[in-house]
Parts: sequence; structure tokens; C-alpha cells
Amino acid sequence: MTLALLVWAICGTAIAGYYSMQYTTYRDEYNNLLNESKTLSGAMGNLSGVIDSIFLRVNILVSYGNGTSTWFNDTALPVGSTAFTALRLVISDLGFNDYGGAMGILVTSINGLANNSTHGWFYWCRPIQTSTWTSPNYSCSQYILHRGDTIAFTYQSYNPWPTSPS
Repeated sequence: MTLALLVWAICGTAIAGYYSMQYTTYRDEYNNLLNESKTLSGAMGNLSGVIDSIFLRVNILVSYGNGTSTWFNDTALPVGSTAFTALRLVISDLGFNDYGGAMGILVTSINGLANNSTHGWFYWCRPIQTSTWTSPNYSCSQYILHRGDTIAFTYQSYNPWPTSPS
């Protein structure tokens, strides 16, 4: 009986020692992962700052002239992007003519809706500083976007001359 009790005590101590070592190992690994995630979180904050320095975010409105509009809010673009670059990013079916040089690019169709003798695509911009829609006197390929800008491409009649988006 004493021998059985001694074997039981030795086995119990060995098993308890084994699980104690496993607990310590897993606790240390957990703490290491926790510390690494905090470090990674800090690095992600730095990465977020880097991304914000090379990208800008804008809002894009496409209005089809029949009451249907689509907004592409908070669209990320590289710094230096133009209104045309932004439109190409969000619209896959885009028609345009590139007149080069000072004339730039004229959008001729969006999602199959094309310019004709009575209606056409106009572009507007609303800089974050003014919150007023304006129609630039130059091509959408020449309008350099700024952080927080909102641009619109609207399909409207030529007569009367189009009014700004609402």
C-alpha cells in the first residue's frame, strides 16, 4: 500500500509539474503576442499617417439627369489625381475624347449614357473650403483634386444652360 501511494504521489507531482510548465509557456507566448500586437498597432498608426500623406479622399457624384444619382463617398486617390482620374476609378463604362494640350479630356458617356445634340455630361467641383459648386473653365483632366473635395458629373440639357448640382 505504501508503494502504491508513493507511485501515485510521484505520478501526480510529475503531471502537475508538466501542466505547470505548459501553463507558463502558453502564458509567456500570450504575453509576447499581446506585446507584439501593441507594437503592430502603433506601427499601423504610423502606417496610417504615411498612407494619409500619399493619398487623398474625395466624394464623387454621378447624376444621370433622370433623378438617378450615385455617390462614391470617401474615395481614396493618390495625391495629384485629377477629376478625370477619380471618375475613371469609379466608373468602368466611360467614354471620352482626349483633345490633348490645353483642351484636355471631354467625357462623352458614362455607363452607356452618351452626349447628344440636346444633352451632355458636365463636371462640377465643390472645394471643401467654399462648399459652393463651380464649373471650371478647363477640362476635368486638368482639375487637380484636394483632400475633401467633392466633384460631380451631371447629365444635363444644353438649353437652358445647366445649373449646379443640388
